[in-house]
Amino acid sequence: MVVFSKYIEGILRQISDSHTILQNLKDKPGDLDIIKKELAKITGILQVLTNKIEANPEESTDYQYFLSPSKYYLENYDFFREIDTVSLLYSDDPMRLKGIRHAILDALDEKSLIGHISAFLRGCNHD
Repeated sequence: MVVFSKYIEGILRQISDSHTILQNLKDKPGDLDIIKKELAKITGILQVLTNKIEANPEESTDYQYFLSPSKYYLENYDFFREIDTVSLLYSDDPMRLKGIRHAILDALDEKSLIGHISAFLRGCNHD
């Protein structure tokens, strides 16, 4: 159980780190590549998280509250097409970059996904 919880903690830290990178971008030329990279990380890691929780029901009882918001995000948000469109025409437009970045951050905040992750990681820091 300790190994599983450390694994989940590591996954959640990666999501939190990518979220922080997205929050701290300044919407300047070149940021679209960073946005795309961090978004791909977040999407992939959320998929791993949901798979792990679903595949290990007896070990994941403490992590079930991540399942619903993670699945919701994966099922309802796909920013890659929009990013590809923007990259062709507006990759250096600060307002377009800000718009995409904020849309991604808002989607991650929906259903308290990032709030749950942050609260969990704060709890881990006190152990």
